[in-house]
Amino acid sequence: MKSICVQFLIFFIFHVGFSQDYIEINRPSINIRMEPSTSSVIIGSALIGEIYLTNGSNDKWYSVLLPSGETRWIYKRLARTVDWKRPALDSLDILMIQTDLETNIEQAKVDSYEKPIQQLNQIQINNVLLDRYMLLTLQRYSLHPVDYEYIMNYTHPSIRGVLQPVAEHLVSVSHVDYDLFKIDDVNMYIETKRCFKIGSVIDAMIFIYYSDDNYVQQLCFENGYGNGFENCYNIRNFYESVIEEPNLVVLTKEGKIKQTNLVLRQSILKLQK
Repeated sequence: MKSICVQFLIFFIFHVGFSQDYIEINRPSINIRMEPSTSSVIIGSALIGEIYLTNGSNDKWYSVLLPSGETRWIYKRLARTVDWKRPALDSLDILMIQTDLETNIEQAKVDSYEKPIQQLNQIQINNVLLDRYMLLTLQRYSLHPVDYEYIMNYTHPSIRGVLQPVAEHLVSVSHVDYDLFKIDDVNMYIETKRCFKIGSVIDAMIFIYYSDDNYVQQLCFENGYGNGFENCYNIRNFYESVIEEPNLVVLTKEGKIKQTNLVLRQSILKLQK
């Protein structure tokens, strides 16, 4: 097992039968759209010279992959296909950039409750805001959107240590909301970091190990069927369900009343070996 994430979710979703193709923006500033239509929601701005990973196109639009894992759209006449190889990023403080991006992930979640966007639901709003905030942050550091996966999976060499396995569990999980998964057939939930894997009854591995003095817990998905569980995301917390019923109301730590269908409490992993 590798000690860091090998792929981010957006690359995993399109892994089977998907070759990596890139486009470069050839206009000073253009709109990225939610759908292939000039009347669709604007996700953000793409700047001249930026490189995007594309997973297809139609007659007028390129479809591109952004940090939310959603497919977005760029008008074809405003970009061109290119061969691209990531240059060395040694001069950048990647850990600082990573922290900024992680902060924006959390901010997008908070803002998704407060910023309505047309007729979009909350998950769609969260994903729009996440892509918007990430693009702005990457542009501030003069990075390409295609660099996002590399930045988020980066681990400084000084903290890459010898692995000491503690436990591993093969499980089936189902996506509940944002970074939350339920372990099927047991009352256990996993909160991950930066994972938007959507689906139900997904095979996964929970790896727990020490990397030097660091205690690491990861939820890992397969890199394509039979290719090993190397698509890994750090685990924030394990939870148990306290109440699960419709029309519940909870008070958040920010002092706001929210509707919910599920109340969780922090727990420890309890699975048979």
